[in-house]
Amino acid sequence: MSTESRMLTAHNAEFIAEWCGGRAVIQHDALDHGSTTPAVNVPVKDGVERAQVGDMVIREEDGSFRIHKNESK
Repeated sequence: MSTESRMLTAHNAEFIAEWCGGRAVIQHDALDHGSTTPAVNVPVKDGVERAQVGDMVIREEDGSFRIHKNESK
């Protein structure tokens, strides 16, 4: 199996969650109560991490997942 990656967008959270075996969630902005964005709780080797819009979800060669955070947010 080769490494594969997908970027989380505002429109593909359900697809990414299904692909990685995670769960799509709605993230609420603590400072702007009307603002929400999709996110995905991704199973990783040592637990669960949250991918946010703009992050890359990466499937490694061994089938495990990791998140590469978008540094420009």
